[in-house]
Amino acid sequence: MKRVILLSFVIISFISCSSNNSSEGETQDPVQTQDPIIGTWNLEKDNGFNVDACTGQSRYVFTNDGKFTFTQYSTINNQCTLDSQNSYNGEWTNNDDGTYYIKRHGFTSGTDAPISFENNNQDMIIGRFTWAKQ
Repeated sequence: MKRVILLSFVIISFISCSSNNSSEGETQDPVQTQDPIIGTWNLEKDNGFNVDACTGQSRYVFTNDGKFTFTQYSTINNQCTLDSQNSYNGEWTNNDDGTYYIKRHGFTSGTDAPISFENNNQDMIIGRFTWAKQ
């Protein structure tokens, strides 16, 4: 595993040292080159079901190092509670075809999940769920 991490770091370092082909005076906006999945996303809509103040606290946090955290909140005994049994960490990769490879920690393999973005990349759609960028 350490070799994979080291190799990834070396490849990223090599890519980041490549020449800059932009014209003089032209600046590149780093937000445009950043993957749209990176950020904090709160549950906004569950098509067919209500999202209340509690479940709306559920969130994904995707970081630019290919990792993510999912935190789920549920109403238990009339109290909004962190649902630690359904919260998890994992890794992600953009497949560049409208899908992302998502692998939860503790699992031997992941899945290619169709994820789309709407509203100028401010809404992320995963299955029947809509997540709003914070």
